[in-house]
Amino acid sequence: MLDTQRLIATGALAPLWAGLQAARPYGPSQQWLLDNPYHRPTALSELSLASLEEPVRGDALFTRRSLVLQRLLFNAYEQNNLYLPAKAFTDAEQRAFHDFYEPSFVAANAMLRPALERTCFEFLTEEISVDGPWTLGHLEEYCQQLLTRYEAAPSEVCRRVQAATAPGLAAKLFILQVAPDFLSEASQMARALPGNFGPVHSELMKIFIDEFGYGVHPHKHSTLFERLLESLGLRSDIHAYYHWYLPSSLLMTSYFHWVTSHKPRWFEYVGALWWIEAVVPHFNRQFSKVLRAVFGRDGVDTLYFDEHVGIDMHHRRMALDKLIRPMVQRYGEGIIPQMVRGIEASRLLGDLAERDYFEQLDFCEALHTGRALTGAAVEAGRSTPRAMGTFLAPDICDVRTVLAVTAGAVEVDAGYLSPRVLRAGEAVVVPAGRMVGARVVGEGTSLWMGPAGVAP
Repeated sequence: MLDTQRLIATGALAPLWAGLQAARPYGPSQQWLLDNPYHRPTALSELSLASLEEPVRGDALFTRRSLVLQRLLFNAYEQNNLYLPAKAFTDAEQRAFHDFYEPSFVAANAMLRPALERTCFEFLTEEISVDGPWTLGHLEEYCQQLLTRYEAAPSEVCRRVQAATAPGLAAKLFILQVAPDFLSEASQMARALPGNFGPVHSELMKIFIDEFGYGVHPHKHSTLFERLLESLGLRSDIHAYYHWYLPSSLLMTSYFHWVTSHKPRWFEYVGALWWIEAVVPHFNRQFSKVLRAVFGRDGVDTLYFDEHVGIDMHHRRMALDKLIRPMVQRYGEGIIPQMVRGIEASRLLGDLAERDYFEQLDFCEALHTGRALTGAAVEAGRSTPRAMGTFLAPDICDVRTVLAVTAGAVEVDAGYLSPRVLRAGEAVVVPAGRMVGARVVGEGTSLWMGPAGVAP
């Protein structure tokens, strides 16, 4: 058996880690948006192999280390997805395509996956309890109670978007956070399909077919999501906004890759699937209404969300009646705790993703309105000169951080896709756990970035 933890502790995987740190697909970018789906900057050089030894706890999810590891795991899973450009390959795309899918690069990521999965998902085991005893009747009652409670409350995401000073930008920030999943929707489900596992196999295929628009490309759910992006003036090419994916968004997407690729977690996947299908109609109905209110009925294509209101009402019934209930009847009530674990994991990851979004939204609002600006004094002689075009890729600040400009001009963004330009004498305070990026836009620029309270 491959014991990756021992290999990490002994340093046996150190050459592999060094190779990934130097791999072209993981190299830095110099632009806010990425030009092709094969370039996945990870900032892996900032971490040592030992960073895989300690699991990422739930209270450390919104950290720089977490972001780097979530990117790495997400990319390892994504190498199972085929992405092709909308038009003929450019020479640069052709090279990047071969680099991303190069067998030795894929194998290196695959060898680290077990350790990454332990590091990224172990907190779920610690935070979720599935103590029984469980019967089918208890499970059905539990599912109904959870759903009734969820549907009794209005969406906090929708409320926060509408209450924002820039509701359109707030809505787009949220849409970017679901893009890691929605741009290749149901690809994780496809991992669960190979094999032969009785009547439920055919029932799952029915859900999968719906997700892929019955083989009609314009009706495919990922196609509908692309149309939504384009209607809002956003780019629809795969992972153009990769820089802005928060760690919780990547984790939520990777979780479904994890439980579908690990066959012993099959029953956990079915529980997680039910919860996702169950809650989508209530949320999508509200979010679609908010989008039309914010952008105007003719200013946004909401079909992606509207389509799910109807089809997922059907899917949640199918998941319970055609997957969960028949499997418990066939395999016994001993599988119920695994299904409950999947439901609880989906709920927990959803709550974490919402909190991450809300905190990033707060910072975006503060930057957008100027509330995040400060008059913190920084001696010009202690700041660092930066050439025009220097790009500080979006990253998470682990502590409350000041970014101060002493000369020139720097544009700063937190995910609103509307950078604020700071000039000499201006500074911005970034809360701990929040993502920020910057690009030098003025000649002769100097800036200082460091923990708040210790500026030179």
